[in-house]
Amino acid sequence: MRLEVNQKLDLKLAMTKQLRQAIELLQMPSDELETFLIEQSLSNPLIEVKDSFHFKEGYHTSKYMNLPENNAEYRISNVDHLLSEIRLTYHSSEDYQLLQQLILNLNEFGYLPNATQLFSQSRYNHALQLLKNLDYVGVGATNLKHCLLLQLEAFYPDELFAKEIIQYHLEKLADRKWNDIKKCLQIDEEELKYTINIIKSLNPKPFKPDYSSMSEVVRPDIIIDIKDDFITYALSNWFSPSITMTKIESMYLSAEDQKQMNKWEKDYNWLSQSLEQRRETMIAIMEYLIQEQLEALKNGLQFIKPMTLKDISVAINRHESTVSRATMNKYIQAPWGTFLMKNLFSSKVTTHSGEDISKEKIKIQILELVKNENKKKPLSDNKILELICSQEEVELSRRTIAKYRDELNIPSSSKRKEL
Repeated sequence: MRLEVNQKLDLKLAMTKQLRQAIELLQMPSDELETFLIEQSLSNPLIEVKDSFHFKEGYHTSKYMNLPENNAEYRISNVDHLLSEIRLTYHSSEDYQLLQQLILNLNEFGYLPNATQLFSQSRYNHALQLLKNLDYVGVGATNLKHCLLLQLEAFYPDELFAKEIIQYHLEKLADRKWNDIKKCLQIDEEELKYTINIIKSLNPKPFKPDYSSMSEVVRPDIIIDIKDDFITYALSNWFSPSITMTKIESMYLSAEDQKQMNKWEKDYNWLSQSLEQRRETMIAIMEYLIQEQLEALKNGLQFIKPMTLKDISVAINRHESTVSRATMNKYIQAPWGTFLMKNLFSSKVTTHSGEDISKEKIKIQILELVKNENKKKPLSDNKILELICSQEEVELSRRTIAKYRDELNIPSSSKRKEL
């Protein structure tokens, strides 16, 4: 066996911890960045986080803007509210313990799917009656059908057709098979419409919506102010925070302490550079967006021009993946509303005249057509296709219209049909 020593030259790209951190910082939403910086300041005594505003000079003037605070509103939960009600209402320890056990096992919609495993039928019926006295009719039901029947019995005990539909034809009701229901119940259209309106008045999720655990507040990362044709924009203070280095002076540092101090200083410098890169990238992107999507920023997303991540990456001399990360989960606040920055990116559809229009414009037209359609005879995908192609002189397929409709969470024409 012959042993040899060979030399080989390889070029490898290794992602260091610092490079990974810089990439993560670029794509972090503002609230995550805020949490991350606080964690860094706790682990590195040299890092001090300070809020600051950053503005871009040029044809976008510098102007101070009052930015909204993160006022997430906390409210009492449904479970806590119910527990406090029964504590004040029922003084019998047996009733209180029964309701407490039921309430603590409810799911997020107020249902109790495993009721038969937890209670005997008599105890379960007694608990439902106690809740009914508190105006929580339907809470504790085992499923949707049971929930609707409990409410129907409490509020509309004489509506026999509604009871039969809920018991035996709920799937037909969901699929809007009106003729099948009329045939089964031997009723006319007016009677069916009246019965359906009664069923619609019932609450399929019986927990009261006033007691949601928390209402979310979206914090915009970029704020745009438009007066006439003069545009001002700012990166919010939570989007672009600044950090400073705290000086720790000591004449007596051991070699180990000095080594740790050097590491902290190195980490601070890298973090500071990453934040500056994040800010500069976003400013470059906003400059391009204001030039290319001025009408959309002024008047709404229906005026979006076709634009891709590649268009921006070429214009600002950044890699496409960098642009993608920088715009991920970032919100823009315009005078007409707050929206995701990603909504400004749209693929193009070419008209017969050679003009390009955005995919978003087609989707907004679908929304308008569905909004104004005859609900008794909703527009099919083929009809929507025909109307849009005649308005915009574009060539699309029915499958494309169906895809855009699904992206807009619009059900099919059969699901939109009303009496």
